[in-house]
Amino acid sequence: MLPLALLVLLNLNGTLDVDIWVNKEGAVYQPGEKLQISFETTEDCYAAVYDIEPGGRASRLFPPEGDSGWVKAEHTYELPSPTADVDYVVGEDPGEEEFVVLASRDYLPTLADSSAAVVRKIARITIEAPEPARLRIISTPAHGRIYITEVASGDKIYAGRAPKTIELEPGDYVVTVTLAGYYTISRHIRLEAGEWRRIFVRLWE
Repeated sequence: MLPLALLVLLNLNGTLDVDIWVNKEGAVYQPGEKLQISFETTEDCYAAVYDIEPGGRASRLFPPEGDSGWVKAEHTYELPSPTADVDYVVGEDPGEEEFVVLASRDYLPTLADSSAAVVRKIARITIEAPEPARLRIISTPAHGRIYITEVASGDKIYAGRAPKTIELEPGDYVVTVTLAGYYTISRHIRLEAGEWRRIFVRLWE
């Protein structure tokens, strides 16, 4: 049997390590996709996870406010927790986002901690702008005036006269076609990334 002093020494000389990963191979996401972050440590220790957004804003994802951040060795922790009533959804800003996990035997580390006793690993994801959808609007009679309203924001634009092909981000829209002497026609549509759609509008006097 090893002497107690030697056992303690072996434990102190153990290598604390940590790993972090995301739920999508290749780590390339589109805005609106669900994101899950997982991490593990090789020892019982304190751990913290931070999110650094494409614009540089940093926020702590783990531990929750008031929690010590003490985690168990070789246990996979998921963010958000499976018991949480929220999902992580990728933001609209394209670019690279970082998730940083820090681990320490002695205390809960912070993002600014540069101590040699703190182990740090980074998982990076790339957020790509979605491919635009193409919408061709044809009116009978021709030359109807086209207005596009984005449902989410309520923003309305004049897109020109039919027939007309325009590019739009994926989402829900109301397409309105007007022409002097004719009833105004409106249609609600949902466009997917990369979709090519045609709309035929018959205007009635």
